[in-house]
Amino acid sequence: MSNLKANKKANTKELFSHTFDMLKLLKAKAITPDEAKEHANLIKQANNLLKYELDREKAICKYENFNLRNIEED
Repeated sequence: MSNLKANKKANTKELFSHTFDMLKLLKAKAITPDEAKEHANLIKQANNLLKYELDREKAICKYENFNLRNIEED
């Protein structure tokens, strides 16, 4: 797709923007329902990662001395 931008940060605003772009493309029949489902699954996974990051930061703030293993760097 030509509207994908490299090195763009994942955040809620961008996920919503991408979701609505996909809905517009689906409505215009520029993508198939199966392609829209694939995008929806990716958006769901990205949203789960954002939720994980938020929950992780909450835990770090709440439990100041709690040592969380940094799985991103292992």
